[in-house]
Amino acid sequence: MGTYRHLMVYFCCCSIVFSIIDLCVQPNIQTYKSAYFMFVDVKKRNLDPFVARIGLNALCGSFGITISGIAVHFVYRFFALERKGRLKYFKGTYMLIWYSIPIFSGISWFLVTWNMSPINSMYTDYIRPTILETFGVHVEDTVYVCGLFHPIDKNGQKYLNYQTIYAFSIYIILMAIPFSIILIFGFKSWKIVTNLLENGESEYSRNLQMQLYKALVAQTILPVSFLFIPFGLIFTLPMFEVNCQLIAYLITLIFATYPALDPLPILYFVDFYRNPIIETFKKLKCKGSQVSPDVERSVIVE
Repeated sequence: MGTYRHLMVYFCCCSIVFSIIDLCVQPNIQTYKSAYFMFVDVKKRNLDPFVARIGLNALCGSFGITISGIAVHFVYRFFALERKGRLKYFKGTYMLIWYSIPIFSGISWFLVTWNMSPINSMYTDYIRPTILETFGVHVEDTVYVCGLFHPIDKNGQKYLNYQTIYAFSIYIILMAIPFSIILIFGFKSWKIVTNLLENGESEYSRNLQMQLYKALVAQTILPVSFLFIPFGLIFTLPMFEVNCQLIAYLITLIFATYPALDPLPILYFVDFYRNPIIETFKKLKCKGSQVSPDVERSVIVE
């Protein structure tokens, strides 16, 4: 459990940083016709525009760290299940490589967003009406990151914005890589788990592996349902000018709550973590229900 515990601590630390940035920036995610964007009201939040822009891009980077970190977990679980000595690649200096993969992914998301979703007059004029109508905020009081597939030229004609197409393509690739790893290693792990009884594994080993695998499956359902699918839709649907404002509202909420939801499967399914938590709550409950002798005496006398 040592190495796995280190991975969990690392992932939790990333989630804490994610939560702190989100708490400071408090972004809104929205779509409008062929645009998707995330903005922060710097006037209301009393934020420096440059700091707000750093925060928005850092949130995009945190998303990349999150999905890549989940993929690393799936690789670890597969190595642990197959029992071929490959867990040595999760020890010593190798751990630095595994830790660096989510960081590299996060930096990639940050740089793509920073360079390909700039603030300019074309984006500002396009999203101005919806920000004012929906949020009652003037776009000049905001900082945003934006992708716009079909801008309108001076003649009122739509044209294809290749900068957004390039950014969209990179985003999809950065999402597809960890998603593919999750599917491939998840399927391989499932095959191993289903054969544990035939392989003569001990009851303790089977229970432990099943606990970790159930937790990992649950931790997969969460990001697939709340991260991969919603963000995939919010990147893709505006290309066809499909209204997905409801998804945008949900993503704004998910963005704020996801770091708190992610550790719950581990705490619920794995005895190693669940039992100490239950014992702690039992002790707190017992302390709360105890009545001091002095209080009892005073009640009796009265």
